[in-house]
Amino acid sequence: MDVLTDLLQRSRAHGAAFCRTTGYGEWGLRFPGRAVLSVHAVLEGEAHVWAEDPAAAQRLAPGDVMLVREDIAHHVAHASGAATEPLESVIAPGPGVSRQITVGHPHHGAGPGTVFFCGAYLFQGDLAQSLLDALPQTLKLSPGAGSPLRATMDLLAGEMLRDEPGQQTLLDRLLDVALVQILREHFRTLAGDAPGWFRASADARLGPALRALHEQPARAWTVSELAELAMLSRSAFARLFTEVVGMAPLAYLNEWRMALARERLRDSDARLAAIAASLGYASEFSFAAAFKRQHGVAPGRWRSHARKMPPASVAS
Repeated sequence: MDVLTDLLQRSRAHGAAFCRTTGYGEWGLRFPGRAVLSVHAVLEGEAHVWAEDPAAAQRLAPGDVMLVREDIAHHVAHASGAATEPLESVIAPGPGVSRQITVGHPHHGAGPGTVFFCGAYLFQGDLAQSLLDALPQTLKLSPGAGSPLRATMDLLAGEMLRDEPGQQTLLDRLLDVALVQILREHFRTLAGDAPGWFRASADARLGPALRALHEQPARAWTVSELAELAMLSRSAFARLFTEVVGMAPLAYLNEWRMALARERLRDSDARLAAIAASLGYASEFSFAAAFKRQHGVAPGRWRSHARKMPPASVAS
């Protein structure tokens, strides 16, 4: 399993399509910013997207896609700085249902100025943060004709025009696909500035070792064993891994184990001894000591505090 797939699955990331919009004349919508990640894609015409400052609005042409991160309230309109109405005033609240809405005032004989669709991504747990931290607050992509992302967007647009059995499941899956393609495309454009785990995953030498750490976090890995998977000497592997990922191999393993520990403490009722064994610790006490070194608090106390906190990601 590659690292991107592992992070998405453990974050339980999935899409929830919420509207296909046709805009006539002067129109504008204000999105409340309750989704962890929102996507806007223009099919016809153009749209302008901004958060607080209309002067910083970005123009979306047909085929353009924009991601907006986390809880940023933002506007989508026919022109930057245009008056906008709350999304809630034109669409009933509710999860994951495909809707078609019209904004603006159509004139007789005049076609729509803009057609676009919006979706939201839902995440659970703090493993999603590794993905979100790698994204800017807003991300605009312009996939070319024939690109995989453009093809997925075309499929999404077409499916939202239908009303057939299984539609929501298909929309969810297509949004899942779109998210992976968007992340791939963005990280590739970053090249050397992409997250270390992404660059290592794409490296023919480091990829097998990184996948092994994710697939078998409980194994008592040695640097020599990981170097064999990379078909490098121990010293060359350790040097390359640290250079690309930003930390030594066994330090990465410890970070990954701690991330999994937080997930299991928050989301399960497993005893500490069972969590310790599942992550490769010799005993509950060695796990508790490692967890406290990392987080400054014992795992039992961390679990109690985490479960009192509201969910970190609630979609609109």
